[in-house]
Amino acid sequence: MIRTRFRPIAVAIAAAATVLSLSGTAAASGATTASEVSGATSARAATPVPTGKAALTRNPIYKTGQFDFTECKELDRRPDDVESYKIYLDHLLDCLNLSWAEEFRQAGLSFAKPKVRFITSAVKTGCGKYPAPYAAGIYCQADKTMWILIYKQQLADPSEFELFQVIAHEYGHYVQDRVGILRATDKLAPHFGTAKFYSLNRRVELQAECFSGAFIGSIWHSLGRDQFDWDDLLDYKYGDKWHGTRKSIVYWLKRGWNGNGPSVCDTFTAPASKVA
Repeated sequence: MIRTRFRPIAVAIAAAATVLSLSGTAAASGATTASEVSGATSARAATPVPTGKAALTRNPIYKTGQFDFTECKELDRRPDDVESYKIYLDHLLDCLNLSWAEEFRQAGLSFAKPKVRFITSAVKTGCGKYPAPYAAGIYCQADKTMWILIYKQQLADPSEFELFQVIAHEYGHYVQDRVGILRATDKLAPHFGTAKFYSLNRRVELQAECFSGAFIGSIWHSLGRDQFDWDDLLDYKYGDKWHGTRKSIVYWLKRGWNGNGPSVCDTFTAPASKVA
């Protein structure tokens, strides 16, 4: 289960930390790199990061089009081979950087690649010790880092697709942070009662699901996957009060998939029935 909170994660896990450094991989020959897109955006970025309610409901990221970078070949992984998983994930992050950098450019917002750390055992993050129960990955606002756990069950099954979607989801939280959405929800949360707090958190989580679905839908044809893999991913989903019901999670994943861009992912103006 993917887990991001408005408060630090504090789950005591006594284990030595093993942090695997992230090394970038080259973009495909002839492709525009994320740094080039980022530089062009920064050079003429005039749109300030929105604050308050505007960040949630009138965010410039909603006004962009579909993802332009639609090729992302999924690399092979080898059973119990952490290095092959690192290469696989580095390549996926390259694809995400390219896709989202262009969306930021269209929104007139400054883009920068996220910090990412891969781990195989417990580590102290800016949000507490990680891994936490049921969390295959987190985005920590405090240290502006995506923390991704490569765990034993994943290493045993290199054909699984959940890890791919987890990365896309956590990247969605990074996007939310950079465009002002998480900051706005942080300011609202202390003023809400329990029910409204849970509802707000669900809107954050379901938007990250939608962002991940949009990215996956945009590059699906290049992955070499079939419909079974997507259906299996949806079947695996289950809900809770933080992330939404299974029905809501599947709805926003499909909505993103069909929309192929962040414009369809405004969960903050969605009716309560869609973010239950």
